[in-house]
Amino acid sequence: MTAKETAGAVSRRDRRSRDAARFAEAFFTLTGSRPASACREALPRDFLVRAIPSPGEILAHFGDRLQPRTSNALRRHVAGSVDREGWTYDRLLELRGFGMFCLLDVMQALRGSAPRV
Repeated sequence: MTAKETAGAVSRRDRRSRDAARFAEAFFTLTGSRPASACREALPRDFLVRAIPSPGEILAHFGDRLQPRTSNALRRHVAGSVDREGWTYDRLLELRGFGMFCLLDVMQALRGSAPRV
């Protein structure tokens, strides 16, 4: 591995570490629970099964407060399928392009604060 490749790997690892810490802190602020890591499997089960509005409802009510990546993931879903009942945070995480920071974005909008992470 060259010095440039090594530096790139270190910087990616540092960025992932900073992102994970940022996610954990924001999640803790919103829920009072601190996940072990920034992955779906580390989130509390009782959180993942909480009922939330459908992607269409989230866009209709909070679309102006969402980051572009979050809005785009929700719009892709709404455009490509019928909005069914029974949405949870877990189901949102199944949407293509919807990741952990999109999850925080929706949580913040639903909470009413919508600060940027």
